[in-house]
Amino acid sequence: MSRPGTRTGEAYYITPDKLAQLVELLPSVGSFRDICAILGLRLDVVRREAAPFLAIMKLNGTHPQCGCGKDRFHPYGCADSYAKSWPADCVPGRTRAESVIILERRRIALEMLVDGDRLCDIDRSLGMSKGGAKNYLHFLTPEQMAEREQNVTRRRQAETQPQRRAA
Repeated sequence: MSRPGTRTGEAYYITPDKLAQLVELLPSVGSFRDICAILGLRLDVVRREAAPFLAIMKLNGTHPQCGCGKDRFHPYGCADSYAKSWPADCVPGRTRAESVIILERRRIALEMLVDGDRLCDIDRSLGMSKGGAKNYLHFLTPEQMAEREQNVTRRRQAETQPQRRAA
């Protein structure tokens, strides 16, 4: 027996045992799409059937939290899951071949920044446009930034001392 307006041959209808599995999966699974893959149901069916159970969990205070701080299964994109999906050696929006070049350029630029090189010298040596090296400053850790400040002051003192001797 099927519900009116549904097709029983496809995953439009949820059986009581699948509903029980859905309820068991809600606290532990990361997304509705994962539940769809496990149970073989459509996304709209899972959302519709899970809604009352999620409301009960929210009232009881047992609704799981997403890594971004919102309730799990929140709509729209999530910064937490987006960041987890990218491999460490890949730059978002770039191919793997481009990522290798970009990461190597970033490594060289960071070494030059920590050594106290001027931004215009880094731009010239890496073939970047004017001000390109400045964009790499936010990749420095606080320790690297402190080391850069020391190296910059040393370099400035070394540049000004020959001028004082000549005068």
